[in-house]
Amino acid sequence: MKKLIVHAGFHPEVQREYHGEHIYKVVKSRGGIVGRDYHTGTKLNDEASFYGLDNGAWIKDLGNEKYETDWCSEERWGRVEEQELSESGEVLSSRNLGFVVLRVDRSKGLL
Repeated sequence: MKKLIVHAGFHPEVQREYHGEHIYKVVKSRGGIVGRDYHTGTKLNDEASFYGLDNGAWIKDLGNEKYETDWCSEERWGRVEEQELSESGEVLSSRNLGFVVLRVDRSKGLL
């Protein structure tokens, strides 16, 4: 049996479920510095990973399953993973499918 899991670290108390949202595929990736003080040249944050999506957007990996668009901290994303489960519910294999935009809808319990 296959199951889709959305990893979203901004609200770890809520298990985010996949509801058929469009999954944006990763077409490229790169590392880079999150921030730099251009007056002194020193890094402000540790290095981060960036994922280029098929719509042209870049997603920044903040760690702990937290992802946001590299130009706007208001647009948050979740990583979608497909898991193959055994009859007993044990994970046999998994693969990353891409990212979905996370939207806050408190009336439906989506955070």
